[in-house]
Amino acid sequence: MIRAVAFAVLLVAATSFPAFAGDDDHDHDDDHHVSELGGVRAVHAWTRATSGETALVFVEIENGSDKPVAIEGGEADFAGSVDLVGFQLQGGEPGYVVLPEVPIQPGKELKLEPEGLALRLNGLTRPLHQGNEVEIEIEFDSGHMDVHVEVGAENAKAHSHAGHQH
Repeated sequence: MIRAVAFAVLLVAATSFPAFAGDDDHDHDDDHHVSELGGVRAVHAWTRATSGETALVFVEIENGSDKPVAIEGGEADFAGSVDLVGFQLQGGEPGYVVLPEVPIQPGKELKLEPEGLALRLNGLTRPLHQGNEVEIEIEFDSGHMDVHVEVGAENAKAHSHAGHQH
């Protein structure tokens, strides 16, 4: 089953994205929706409200650099650990398994989304309330990126700006 997840990861990593330079057709502050590190952008990070011990973070990652980068996991001061995970059925039940780093080729994007790839926050030290924002670091092989994460409804299926371009 892990092979199926790894194959799906490679297919997702091969997805192209449109050019993003100069996309300024919005009227809100990019600082809370877009983070950058060496040509790599994280756009519209979000999670669901929870009072549990874990949460999944979803985000679009665009590699606008001229070299491959790999997402490895992350850090958050309100979680014991942050793992890169992939969705799979385990004994007929939905779940997530920890993955090794996932490469993103130049000019490609990787979408972390429900029932796909995600960053799992483990050992939360506080509840996440709808409407709040939290900050995490996404760890790449090239460094750490500070990312603002919007907390949506407990049953959210997408970021509140889904389909919105930056």
